Amino acid sequence: MKFAVNENTIMQCDLVDFLRVCKRAGFSAVEISYAKLKDALRFLSPQEIVQELLPMHVLSVNAFEDVFLTPEDSWAAVEAEALLFGELCKSISCPAVVLPSSRWYDKFGKLPNHDEITRLYRTRLIRMKELFAPFNVTVMFEPIDFSEFIVGTVDWTNEILHTPELSDLPVVPDIHNMYRNGEGSRQLQHLKNPIGIFHIDDTMSGPVESLHVAKSRMFPGEGVAQADIWIQTVVGMGYNGYYSLELFDDQIYSMDPQQAANLCMEKLVAFEKSLL
Repeated sequence: MKFAVNENTIMQCDLVDFLRVCKRAGFSAVEISYAKLKDALRFLSPQEIVQELLPMHVLSVNAFEDVFLTPEDSWAAVEAEALLFGELCKSISCPAVVLPSSRWYDKFGKLPNHDEITRLYRTRLIRMKELFAPFNVTVMFEPIDFSEFIVGTVDWTNEILHTPELSDLPVVPDIHNMYRNGEGSRQLQHLKNPIGIFHIDDTMSGPVESLHVAKSRMFPGEGVAQADIWIQTVVGMGYNGYYSLELFDDQIYSMDPQQAANLCMEKLVAFEKSLL
């Protein structure tokens, strides 16, 4: 297995330190935080960041959030941010950006109906593809099945992407994000689009309605989501890309960054051995 780590997992340091500790821990790839990259470029040139990155690969800048349900009157700001996002990706030769399912809260009014949400997601994914194309950046979509997030099933994802313009748009499955919908790893076999990056994690035990999108995550193999079955499923589908660890764990955040990176790699290696 080829392991990567998402910067959300080790957020207690700046981008340069994150890259350094990941290299020393043995990671060959990373997903970089949009906010951390933007901050780093205030002080360093893109070439200096790339030098810190080598010999690792950057898989994505993660994530461009809340694109899909932004009001039309605010859409110009989203497009402007996409152009900035594209410039940041281009500066470090990052090949992809992840767009997660948008959040919605009742206090902002009534949520559009299913058909209108489908239309918004489809048209805005098409527009994002157009905006990022000049930067040679691939747009990827991440479904999330938690209460404030809207699109979290493979069926709805397939419906949104069922148009020629999006037939090749990669999907980013996340075990924890998709476990909650109750359809198990078998749902991945119904994906019509390719898998771009596979986010690897696990889920704490407890009532489904009490699970949190971030704080209920665990290392793969230590929770109830049967992460091993998910891996077997995607391998059986022919996936041979990276498995990127994404946790939001306060205990990890309280650790020295190098110790945190080392722990992440140790846990991933132990999980891989358990699959044999």
